[in-house]
Amino acid sequence: MGSSPQTPRFGIDLGGTNLKLGRIERDVVVQKIEIPTEHDARLCVQQMAEKLKELAADGRLSQVGVGLPGVIDAARSQVLDAPNLPFLAGFPLADELSALCACPVVLENDANVAALGEAHCGAGKNHPNFLFITLGTGVGGGLILNHQLFQGPGGMAGEFGHLTVGHDRQCGCGALGCLEAIASARAMETLAAQCMGQAMPLAEMVEAAGNGNLDALAVFQTAGSCLGEAMAQVGLLLDLRVFLVGGGGHPALKFLEKPARLVLQQRCFGRQAEDFLILPATLGNDAGLLGAAYLEMA
Repeated sequence: MGSSPQTPRFGIDLGGTNLKLGRIERDVVVQKIEIPTEHDARLCVQQMAEKLKELAADGRLSQVGVGLPGVIDAARSQVLDAPNLPFLAGFPLADELSALCACPVVLENDANVAALGEAHCGAGKNHPNFLFITLGTGVGGGLILNHQLFQGPGGMAGEFGHLTVGHDRQCGCGALGCLEAIASARAMETLAAQCMGQAMPLAEMVEAAGNGNLDALAVFQTAGSCLGEAMAQVGLLLDLRVFLVGGGGHPALKFLEKPARLVLQQRCFGRQAEDFLILPATLGNDAGLLGAAYLEMA
């Protein structure tokens, strides 16, 4: 990007429920706005433009990055598919927002922007190569290679949640055996309900496991082993040894890490469990804003 480190950057985290916009200076979110997302393409673009102008102290915007949960076209200009934002599918989002803000706009998948945020400002700053994993409603992934976000030629790299890990549960994508169907926060809650006979939010599961509840521990053992299997596939292919874990499910990491490491050691020959770093992400809800602000124009 052509702007200097002192030039404010602007990032947007566009979710199905809430829209977050931030002004970033020296790797810190210095001002943030959060409002409900308008579920109409043109109204959504208008609200983004209005709030961005509020964040720009001098009324000028050098560039805007937008992270959102969906499949983005290779030019990073429009959304091809977004289950939580269906009104944006096929809409020229970047061009429309660019016209209203008189600056370049680039789009990216939300897991990728979170990975980029951690690479620039968080737990990944000192690690040139890592996989960022989000455990939430689904399981997402973002690849950082040589300090750069790796998207692949079609922008679809890093779909960690859809690696097959050896179970027979059906994923929301329609396939059987995806990591997302066993290790997302939602999937772990579903598994707990089946094992324990009652629904239990993930935070309560973590507390129960900490108190020695065998059913809760068994859920995390199963999910952690599958997480380790997916990590092992990445490790075998790319020899990546650093994994950052974020998202709403990251508090369970203390119970997922041990079984994941065991599988990593069993599957990744030539490497020991201690050769891998499995770290919690550090930016929390600001990862998307910070990563979006650091997106590069094509």
